[in-house]
Amino acid sequence: MSGGVFTIHPGAPFLATLAEALLDGRLIAGRTYRDDPFALADVTVCLPTRRAGVALRQAFRRASGRGATVLPRILAISDVLEGDDDLVAPEALGLPPVIAAAERRLMLARLIGRWRERVAGDRLLTPSGAPIAVPGSPAEALNLAADLLALLDQAELESVDWRKLDTLVPDDYAAWWQMSLTFLKIATEALPAAVAERGGIGAGAFHRAMVEATIARWRRLRPRGPVIVAGSTGSVPATAELMAAVLALPEGAVVLPGLDRDIPPDTLAASLIDAAHPEHTMNRLLARLGINRDDIGELGGPPPALLARAGIVRRALVPAEVTDRWPEHAAALDADAGGTGEALSGVALTVAANEAEEALAAAIALRECLERPEARAILVTPDRTIIRRVVAELDRFGIEVEDTAGLPLPQTPYGALALIATEAATENFPAVKVAAILGHPEARFGLPPARVRPAGRLIVRKVLRGPRLFGGTAAIAAALRTLDGAFGRADDGDDGPALDEARRLADAFDAAMAPLVAASALPATTLGDFLAALAETLARLTRRPDGETEDEPTRAERQLLSVLEQHARAPDADLPLRAADFAPVLKALIGNVLVLTPGRQARVTVTGPIEARLLPADRLVLVGLDEGVFPPVTDTGPWLSRPMRAGLGLSPPEVRIGLSAHDFAQSLGAPDVVLIRATRRGGAPTVPTRFLQRLVSLIGPARAAAMTARGDRFVDWARRLDDRPPEPRTPRPVPAPPLDARPRKLPVTDIETLIRDPYAIYAKRILRLRPLDGLGETPDFGTRGTLIHDILADFAGSWPGPWDETAVAVLVELGRTRFAEALAAHPEVHALWWPRFVALARFIVLDFEAKRAPRSRHPEIEGSLALTDRFTLTGRADRIDIEPDGRVTIIDFKTGRAPTAAQIAAQLTPQLPLEAAIARHGGFVALDGPREAAELVHVVLRGLEGRDEVERYAGHAPRGGDPVSLEQTIAEAEGRLRGLVRAYADPRRGYLSRARPFRRSDRGDYDHLARVKEWSIEDEGGDE
Repeated sequence: MSGGVFTIHPGAPFLATLAEALLDGRLIAGRTYRDDPFALADVTVCLPTRRAGVALRQAFRRASGRGATVLPRILAISDVLEGDDDLVAPEALGLPPVIAAAERRLMLARLIGRWRERVAGDRLLTPSGAPIAVPGSPAEALNLAADLLALLDQAELESVDWRKLDTLVPDDYAAWWQMSLTFLKIATEALPAAVAERGGIGAGAFHRAMVEATIARWRRLRPRGPVIVAGSTGSVPATAELMAAVLALPEGAVVLPGLDRDIPPDTLAASLIDAAHPEHTMNRLLARLGINRDDIGELGGPPPALLARAGIVRRALVPAEVTDRWPEHAAALDADAGGTGEALSGVALTVAANEAEEALAAAIALRECLERPEARAILVTPDRTIIRRVVAELDRFGIEVEDTAGLPLPQTPYGALALIATEAATENFPAVKVAAILGHPEARFGLPPARVRPAGRLIVRKVLRGPRLFGGTAAIAAALRTLDGAFGRADDGDDGPALDEARRLADAFDAAMAPLVAASALPATTLGDFLAALAETLARLTRRPDGETEDEPTRAERQLLSVLEQHARAPDADLPLRAADFAPVLKALIGNVLVLTPGRQARVTVTGPIEARLLPADRLVLVGLDEGVFPPVTDTGPWLSRPMRAGLGLSPPEVRIGLSAHDFAQSLGAPDVVLIRATRRGGAPTVPTRFLQRLVSLIGPARAAAMTARGDRFVDWARRLDDRPPEPRTPRPVPAPPLDARPRKLPVTDIETLIRDPYAIYAKRILRLRPLDGLGETPDFGTRGTLIHDILADFAGSWPGPWDETAVAVLVELGRTRFAEALAAHPEVHALWWPRFVALARFIVLDFEAKRAPRSRHPEIEGSLALTDRFTLTGRADRIDIEPDGRVTIIDFKTGRAPTAAQIAAQLTPQLPLEAAIARHGGFVALDGPREAAELVHVVLRGLEGRDEVERYAGHAPRGGDPVSLEQTIAEAEGRLRGLVRAYADPRRGYLSRARPFRRSDRGDYDHLARVKEWSIEDEGGDE
């Protein structure tokens, strides 16, 4: 055998070294290609990923020194496994077609659903009596099916014998694992049989067959030229078998990434057992291949500094059994302090405060690298959330990124539209989701965007804001039809044509959502019905206007429609679904689908750790160095426990930690490395990755501090990036409009606002600004208060007495009618509020009205008082009762908290005293002249037994102060209001923001206009 096993040091560029070694004849003995480039066409190189293949082609072009050159045949290992390399045609092997993953997943989901239905009730408890979580919905069944498919394919590639299941789980195991074992026995027999019955073969079995067929072909008919497998650690057994077959060829070679040829014997022995060691997988591979470490050649050599750095990292990541040598290693580092410092000089450690700061620091580190002409940088992390954050930060610098991993389909615009449309149709069109669809960039409805967007905004403003509409899409169109010319006023900004466009858009929206609505209404919907309806709805939502050329489908659109079609065509697409299952099922189907972004010639590449060990870079930024991110959390999956996996012969979950450790060591082989982590993630403290902890412990505090000092500049720049020169604080606004613009009348309910926050009166009464209603509002406590006030007014105006159980029944029946009208669309709110209304009805009649005997009752009575020739006070009292002596009792019904006597006496809540002042001057016409007040009454109606109460005010006697009578309170309220009116009659008097807030934490509707947060430095919690 003239070929063999080689390795490339972490400090040497992998693909460039591979290309140089092949051209120079160091890789395949007797084969030199530098002077005969056409012979490269006979060479086959297998790499872990297609992206690595693209980079290898570039490496060959640079290594050859020619503008154009013949390249070897470069394949991804997956091409061999999937029969796409044309070395072996699947058809020639007589293999049945690979059954689609969608079909197998639905087969398993149906099997899981039947298992759930038939499992015995006594099996739903653990030995401790706690309930077991079994799939209770189609979405859960689909997710479990996906996990089980991955397990079955892994087992197929690792040649697991499922007959061992009979010996795995003893009777004293947790009930879930016993149930899992029972189902696995059924699934591992039923699924292959069902697949074979349909004339297909599973993906795992197909991959194994392709490897076996490739090996058999090479034995019969040797490849025309050398075959090289490079960059793989052999962690997948099928790949390891392929490597063994390559080594059996006369001109076959295997090139391993970063193998330690000088590993001490005790470390080597420990690494074969310790799955978390960086070279555990490769050491087991060599043992399986029967390769002696002394026979492994090394291609290329790194600079001395990187050679020393790799030695430091390898010693830091040794198995726990040999860490007793760390003091010896640390002493050696100290003995060669200069060499150690030079080895670590290219490593910087950045510790950010949180994820946002981490992402910005990473973006700055990448940005700094690009200052060097032609320099290329790589961002490496296994976490997609971190990638999205960093890419967003790079966008602020105008830096394009090549993302090799892709974007999850639900996060693409087209995938998000599919999810929102499904949720809207099955949730009776909540306003927030309707607004999201109308404003979505992919939603065209067959109309030009210039017409869709303004019409959509009008629908949101006129129809979707405020109380939620019920009745589906038809309710939106109906609401628009009720709008008349009053909504087309010039100050409203909407004319007749705008309303017409909105009605057309509403009709188009109704038509587009019709397929999903119809599927949701079916009594017995299937998965196929739902997917077909969704595809039709998406086609209508995204349809371009007639006559406009349809755009090419985006990758996300093609991928989503492909997923829908594959599942809809599957024989098990008749899986029954309820409308409530649609959205969760769609999330289960597309949640893990990645959409590859178009390839770009960008100088920044975002990739995972596996590809990073192969790609060239001038700077490598490794982000997310916290436990749970790098390495990721080890998970045995929902079907097999750790002992069960070991019993079957499956690789342990810790292998993933070992591969992450290898990726970490390979990443530190780059000349310029920036390590970044966050001390808090998701608001919780983090723990540095074990790899970083080991490295820091070995090199010592001083060198770790130097490494951190080199990285601090990135987080320092991140913290100062948005700094601005200090600006003077915005002054508290105090607008002073001309007198002609100031209000000539105010209701008594606004007087407290005028006292506490005059700016709110300015914005509301002078600028005539109104807060926008929320989208699809549900009834709140304000709605409840209005409803109860109206019911009590009707009752007081229609029921003369007696005040007994008969009156209670009348009030309850009146409330029943009004509640049914107001809350018909909100049964959950009705169920919550109705018992409380029944309770307060009894209190009103038996504890309030029955104890009163006024001459007459006047509910919802209106009055006014002209304070000057330019200002009138208006009021509408909840109720005024005329007492037998001719005086009046002014009553205010409160469903919330009532003001205290001290607050009334201090004129902080002057509503009732001012209503009494109006009565004193005869401002309530229905009272037949001036009336003095006997008392002010707040009836607090909470609807809770013992919590409803009547609070009367006839004066106040403060502790340690002079008593204040009711007459004094009323007179003072009137006097202060007259003084306030005179003050605002001065054109120099402005409307100050938050003049006397009740509490510092109070927030008004107009605080953002007054820029309160800019000028206020008040403590958020206390009272003023």
